[in-house]
Amino acid sequence: MMLPILEKYFLAHGQLVLPGIGLLNLSQKDAIQTNGEFHPPMHQIIFDAMIEPTTKPSKLFYIYLSDHLDCTIEQAIIDYTTFFTNQLALSNEIDLGNLGQLNISNEAYTFKSNFDSAHYFQTIHLEKVQLEDQSQNNFNTTSKQWWILPLIIAISAILAIFLK
Repeated sequence: MMLPILEKYFLAHGQLVLPGIGLLNLSQKDAIQTNGEFHPPMHQIIFDAMIEPTTKPSKLFYIYLSDHLDCTIEQAIIDYTTFFTNQLALSNEIDLGNLGQLNISNEAYTFKSNFDSAHYFQTIHLEKVQLEDQSQNNFNTTSKQWWILPLIIAISAILAIFLK
């Protein structure tokens, strides 16, 4: 129940504070065009280990979490911290679902992301396109005597009115 909520929060806000562990950030670079190549945008999840173990998520995060867990803010704080302590008690790995896995060895945390935008985007090689001469293929030619047919129809309509 906790993992889908954390994933939604991370996608909506681009960061997630792991209490006493570190910070996950979504790094984004725009697409660029250089030397006849169109380089795709880059998106990656970066883990920064906490220097201060007292760093905690913001109150807005806990409000978001309490709304989605349908509990009080105090209970959301307790559930969030026990989520990480329970996973660390079972193994040296914290599974963050679609975001990745966090491993601990020798009191150091390492993060393996499950998302790599290089799997989804590729560099596109641009080539010059030669335009052909459009003067020979002019399909939009209009007759300069366009008025003759409407004039004939108007005269025949006037004659029909008078001869009736």
